[in-house]
Amino acid sequence: MPDGSRSVETLLKFLKFAGMEGLINPAVARARRNAVEQLAAELSEEEREDVMRIDVDELASRFHKLEGSSIRMEALSLYAERFRMALVDFLAWSEDPAGFHSVGGEQRRATPRGSLTPEQEVAERITLESTENPSNIIPIQLRSDETVYVANLPLDLSADEADRIARVVRAFAQDNGSDEPEGDA
Repeated sequence: MPDGSRSVETLLKFLKFAGMEGLINPAVARARRNAVEQLAAELSEEEREDVMRIDVDELASRFHKLEGSSIRMEALSLYAERFRMALVDFLAWSEDPAGFHSVGGEQRRATPRGSLTPEQEVAERITLESTENPSNIIPIQLRSDETVYVANLPLDLSADEADRIARVVRAFAQDNGSDEPEGDA
């Protein structure tokens, strides 16, 4: 993935790549990506092209002046810190991709990459790739090791429509460990 570019676009690609490949905790990568996207609105063209030109404190100050009371200072401080950590990791990775270790203080993923099931990998990719509209995907934890994701539910979902969806899901249920799906619809 390294292309020598130090643009904000490359930084965002790095955060997505690092989260998907387990170089950075996926939740941390998403949070950092969101912070970069939020603050990037106030970047100059020169800063967008070369992240080395970015002074994060000055950027946060510009953002605060323009956004005013629409963002709490605590949230802005958190965005700035996440942006800083994203830059530190991005620059470290740019220098030595093969020897990269996150210097942001987060742990690598708790589950080693090789132990993810195909379903978990798909769910993780869906989650990582849905940063444009994360409220559109609803995670539902079934068990401690199993989460399903429901997407595209309309805001005006009726009870009848919810029941219809539940019946479809219920059709996949196993009867006490049996391999045959129930057919109660």
